[in-house]
Amino acid sequence: MARHDPAELAKAAYAAYGGSTGGKNYRGEPMPAWDDLGPAIQTAWEVAAEVIARRVLGLDKADPSALFKRGGFG
Repeated sequence: MARHDPAELAKAAYAAYGGSTGGKNYRGEPMPAWDDLGPAIQTAWEVAAEVIARRVLGLDKADPSALFKRGGFG
């Protein structure tokens, strides 16, 4: 079984998002560095990365909202 690190996947996804938007956030403002995001936003990216990784690996077909509790969302 493949292992994945949600924190590393989240950082990669965040970097890819920045690369595709010219380093701008959804408001068109410069994106902060990963370390400047704060724990709540980093956790949100990690939860998103975890859901995607589990789906790609075929490990989870369930509703991803269960992971929100892990991140304090919900």
